[in-house]
Amino acid sequence: MIKIPCHCGNIIESDMNTEIDLASTPEIYARIIDGTFMTFSCPQCGNELKTEVELHLFDKGEDFDIQFLPELERANFLSGGITATSKRIAIGYNELVEKTIIAGTKLDDRIIEIIKFRMLEKADKDNLSITFNSVEGSDLVFHIAGLKPDQIGISHIPMSVYQNLENKIDELLVDDDIKLFTDGPYVSVSRVYLED
Repeated sequence: MIKIPCHCGNIIESDMNTEIDLASTPEIYARIIDGTFMTFSCPQCGNELKTEVELHLFDKGEDFDIQFLPELERANFLSGGITATSKRIAIGYNELVEKTIIAGTKLDDRIIEIIKFRMLEKADKDNLSITFNSVEGSDLVFHIAGLKPDQIGISHIPMSVYQNLENKIDELLVDDDIKLFTDGPYVSVSRVYLED
């Protein structure tokens, strides 16, 4: 039983399962991406409440196996206080959305993170957050937050860049800088560049 406190003082109780088989509930893929997953309405005041609880989401047919951790558990996980139990870890809702989109496009999340790493290396700004958003035609589309206040930049990276990295992935994965964020189940450039 999950208990969600509302601002009005009401406590919403949910019997949301923390082991979610996406093969039997495929509509959850869309709900993750559109932001309605883990959103509850307070029956007392009508407020929409977004919560984050530790979950295991899996779909064996799609090779999707993610342990989702709330953003508040990031430091605890990174310091070894939480053990990984799935093929991949997503910390915070934004990472869950991104991992879901990557899985849906059948891309390798390690290569997506390498592209983000290179984009961050070239950036002349601190506190940038880069998120994979979609594939449009022959481009990978990334959203960049932090370039200007309250604005999202959009970057189109040719699929040929992805394919070039894919062709030399074995060589890249032994590079010490790359291993910092691709080794283990938590594949995220956030391990190197903490994104806001």
